[in-house]
Amino acid sequence: MLNIKKLSISTIFPIIILLTLLSFGILIPIISVVVLGAILAYYVRPIARRIKPFVRYETLAILIGMLILAAPIVALLYITAGQILAAAIQVFGSIPHSSASATSSATATAMNIKSSLATAQNSDSLNNLANLFLSNITAIAEKLISYLVNQIINLLEFLPTLAMQILILLFSTFYFAKDGDKVVRYIKDIVPAEDKDFYRRIIHGTDDIMKSIVVGNVVPAVILGILSMILYYFLGYPYIVLLGILSGLSEFIPIVGPWIVYGVLGLFSILTGDITTGILVIFFGWIIETTTDMYIRPKLSVNYSEVHPLVFLLGFIFGAVTLGIPGLFIGPLILGVTYSAYMAYREEVKDV
Repeated sequence: MLNIKKLSISTIFPIIILLTLLSFGILIPIISVVVLGAILAYYVRPIARRIKPFVRYETLAILIGMLILAAPIVALLYITAGQILAAAIQVFGSIPHSSASATSSATATAMNIKSSLATAQNSDSLNNLANLFLSNITAIAEKLISYLVNQIINLLEFLPTLAMQILILLFSTFYFAKDGDKVVRYIKDIVPAEDKDFYRRIIHGTDDIMKSIVVGNVVPAVILGILSMILYYFLGYPYIVLLGILSGLSEFIPIVGPWIVYGVLGLFSILTGDITTGILVIFFGWIIETTTDMYIRPKLSVNYSEVHPLVFLLGFIFGAVTLGIPGLFIGPLILGVTYSAYMAYREEVKDV
């Protein structure tokens, strides 16, 4: 059996650092998903502890805890899918009823065009204009079809990667929830006795940060969705529940956020002639999004932690830019723990 005490410290640390770097090199493509699984496990563990006395088995309690944590997401997806299906049925179901009127309208339009062309048979400019218009429409249609085909192909290519990431996320969440105590125990074992108070302060700060991350992500998304729903109601948009859900979910999309909804609705309204409604949805959407991200999110987060609101704001924004959706949780965690480490170090220096 290897006696590690016989190894020189100068030999141990290079080996550990080298192996750690090699491990990170292998895990880089999925490291953000694994860390997100560890964060989710933090919220699963308290649920599993409460369930365990009723089911006896820890594994079953953790699985039930994961299902409970996922239940709101599944319910939200179910409601969203139902709303989308209802909208699709209404849109496509109205086509047969309007076919007769559309046919008569098209016939009248054709007759008008025919009479107009009859009075302008000698006008080459009209024919050239019509040909130019048709060629432009054809080119636009070809580009649109090509874009849609490419998007479908990209989605199909991404599905295996997405399935793998979801599988890794589930396994990471389960095993961190099951063996999280072993990780904490290992850290306590390797920390020198004189530094335990420093790390205890960091762990305490991390616990507060983990609570504030959920409050700083989920609650602002819910608030934004509700405010957006009210905005859509007063502006007269249909399917306000669906639009409100999409607006709240889009809060988790890096960089663009809810503008993917506000912008599309605003441009559609403007292009269809309802300029006032388009401008209003863009303007009030900007107010809702700015207030939620720049004020409500940091304010809620800091109530659960002593970390400065600017740290959380930078973590939420640039974490998402750097790591995508997992960065919404990982970014504020890393910056928050770093902030807590500096504060703990200052306390250590003051106590000396």
